[in-house]
Amino acid sequence: MDRRELLSLLAWPLVGGAAQKHARHLVATAEGRAEYLRGMLRALCTEIGPRPSGSKEYDAGASIIQREMERCLPVVSRDTLEFRRWAPVGEPLFEVGGRRLETFVADNSPGTPDSGIRGVLRKNGQNEVVDPKSGTVLARAGISEFGRAIVSSHSGKDSVPLFNLGRQDVETLDRAVRENLPVKARARVKWIPGVKTSSIAGVLPGDSKDEIMVVAHADTKYNTPGANDNTASLITMLMLAHAVSGTRPGKTLSFLATAGEELAFLGARHYAQTRQKRGTLGDVKICVNLDSLTYGPNLQINTTDGKLAQTILDIHHDLGIHAEPKVFPRDDTMDSAPFLAAGARTVHLNSRGDDARTLPLWHRPEDRAETVKPEFVESSFRVLQELILRLLRV
Repeated sequence: MDRRELLSLLAWPLVGGAAQKHARHLVATAEGRAEYLRGMLRALCTEIGPRPSGSKEYDAGASIIQREMERCLPVVSRDTLEFRRWAPVGEPLFEVGGRRLETFVADNSPGTPDSGIRGVLRKNGQNEVVDPKSGTVLARAGISEFGRAIVSSHSGKDSVPLFNLGRQDVETLDRAVRENLPVKARARVKWIPGVKTSSIAGVLPGDSKDEIMVVAHADTKYNTPGANDNTASLITMLMLAHAVSGTRPGKTLSFLATAGEELAFLGARHYAQTRQKRGTLGDVKICVNLDSLTYGPNLQINTTDGKLAQTILDIHHDLGIHAEPKVFPRDDTMDSAPFLAAGARTVHLNSRGDDARTLPLWHRPEDRAETVKPEFVESSFRVLQELILRLLRV
């Protein structure tokens, strides 16, 4: 069966009004999608910037996402959770032998005393700043695998502060160990109880309550506008929602923009709990998680569902997309994990292929709107639009 025949079988009747028809028209052409992408990247990344969950910037972005869903979907809601928010205060310091190194303090890391800590560097399987007299570990330094310093996450297993450094400073750290150079480090942080944040869920009801869900996270680390991780993927999801606007599919379609992905997937886990309480979690039969679709042209297909993986490979072939998708037979541990645990078929999609340019942007201030290649979004949109069409037949 070719695509024209498939589309004929899936000719959904229109049920929406003029606004929803217009929403579908916005993404009806490649040119329209490119314009939509530019406008949304500007609004979310350039005009707002970093959007960590619980911040006023995240709330501003969530309002834009909600507005876009309301333009194209008949049912839109917020799933609000309360958590204890961590935030850095001021600029961190990591100084070796009097030389200040670029650093970011890890998410959820304990802080140092306001005066900082002083010690020497030791390598005990990792870079540790220790008290030279007692040997007590005062801080740790993690190194980015891709380039300059990023923001990672503290494990929470101890109260030792974690500073993130870049690969460019490895030689300096090695010298510090050899020559017993003094190290000074400071990180001030605060914890804010009772902070609220929300995921945004949009639903297009179908003839069946069986649900196909598309998920993309809406938050970023505190130091980055997150154009590639994960704003471009989020916009791709919104374009998919616009593309089905005003129709009545055979199955229910839902689109979930999650908070707290960068915080151990808080938003997805809470939304799954909300659905469990409503008795509707089991309606989610398929969950497609989108994260960092613009690191290159080649989709990375993470799933143990062989049929789902093969469908995506077949779509690449049938659409003539010049890329090299790769299947990794492993279960998701990210935003689709709670839906997998509830029995849904899941796949987590990211991408590679432009690694030298894009991977060093990960969790960096340079991950800005202008770094996103529209052609990567376009190919992902085409594949995902076709995937939805084919999954509606299953």
